[in-house]
Amino acid sequence: MERLPTIVSDIMSSPVVTIDKGATVREAVQLMTKKRIGSIVITDNDRPVGIITERDVLERVVSPCKDPRITETGEIMSSPLITIPREKGILEAMREMREHDISRLVVMDKGTIVGIMSEKDVIRAVSISSLTSFSTLLRRRS
Repeated sequence: MERLPTIVSDIMSSPVVTIDKGATVREAVQLMTKKRIGSIVITDNDRPVGIITERDVLERVVSPCKDPRITETGEIMSSPLITIPREKGILEAMREMREHDISRLVVMDKGTIVGIMSEKDVIRAVSISSLTSFSTLLRRRS
């Protein structure tokens, strides 16, 4: 029988894509596009310091008409970076996201980034769990 997801590491996405805070927003967006991801972690000397999401680019670059070729990622990143240990429960992670009004958490293990958990990951996990439970009920009735 398949184990239902209960902790953050069960549903997180990995690997995590990073870029230095001195890189331009254009470089970050090009990397996000190439990797088909909605966020990128910003680093300073290989240490995670922030995150940029598609929404950040729209609100902090496109809307105010900043030039993405010269605007650095460090200027528009959301910081401080909100993190959660990989062994924390999914419900606790959801509370953390709600408390900080964010849609992604960076997942850590012993000081190292190991993944990102997004609202989309939670929805996918809940859907799979619901379908698994439902199919188990159907089999019992047969």
